[in-house]
Amino acid sequence: MDLLGKILALACALLWAIAVILFKRAGESIRPLSLNWYKTALTAILLLPFLFVQGLGGLSRADLWAVLASGVLGIAVSDTLFFIALDRLGVSLAAIVDCFYAPFVMITAWIMLSQEPRLTQFGGGLFVIAALLVVAFDKGHAQLVTDRRKLLVGFLAGTSAMAFMGISVAFMQPILSRSSLWVVTELRVLAALAVLTPMMLLRRDRRDLFASLLGRGAWRHALPGSFLGNVLAMTIWVAAFKYTSVSSAAILNQTSTIFVVILAAWVLKETFTRRRLIGTVLAFSGALLVLVG
Repeated sequence: MDLLGKILALACALLWAIAVILFKRAGESIRPLSLNWYKTALTAILLLPFLFVQGLGGLSRADLWAVLASGVLGIAVSDTLFFIALDRLGVSLAAIVDCFYAPFVMITAWIMLSQEPRLTQFGGGLFVIAALLVVAFDKGHAQLVTDRRKLLVGFLAGTSAMAFMGISVAFMQPILSRSSLWVVTELRVLAALAVLTPMMLLRRDRRDLFASLLGRGAWRHALPGSFLGNVLAMTIWVAAFKYTSVSSAAILNQTSTIFVVILAAWVLKETFTRRRLIGTVLAFSGALLVLVG
């Protein structure tokens, strides 16, 4: 089961990378809050039958509150902040900020769950971080952010998103051993939707926010991005934490950054430099080390 969890974590990374490219395109006409509400609502509708069929799966009251908190922090808060970072920084720089994901998840798992990372996981994590640093100092970024305030807001939003995601994982992971991953996934989504919907409705520009979801960007980019990034990737993401350790899943999830860089070069026509090639090799080596560890 451990190997299955690691394979799922890698599959999640690839699917999320594809979704990020689609979300970036969707973000050209849809605000971050609207985009997060859209993908969350779509996922809640598609996964609702599983909750009707399986019920709460014997979750205790404490378990239920932990899952709901995980959804609010990991989807309503974290994803909105990530979309803000994506909007401010662009794909390449937002992908680099995403490198804080694995360290934050490993640290929160260590503190909150007493899951001390193994030596191979540390080694794999160092390879992935090295890959990200190589890519980070690549002068060939096609999308440079010249506005310092915009850059600062983007980096703070992205870093905060990863911190909230780490806490979200720590709340969720222990419950997966005694509950259905479909139920946990749907409850997280419903909790996030319960927070995002009032946030949308209480905005003065709510008409514009909802109207943007009816445009071309919604069905052409937001819809497939939501299906790949939330319905598929998030379900696989939860499954990975169910079948392998938090640290292993987090490190392998982190390879999504490299996938994003490759896809950005292919789809968005960003230059695929030698540094990015080296980063890809380092990230693959780190992922392999975690897989065999």
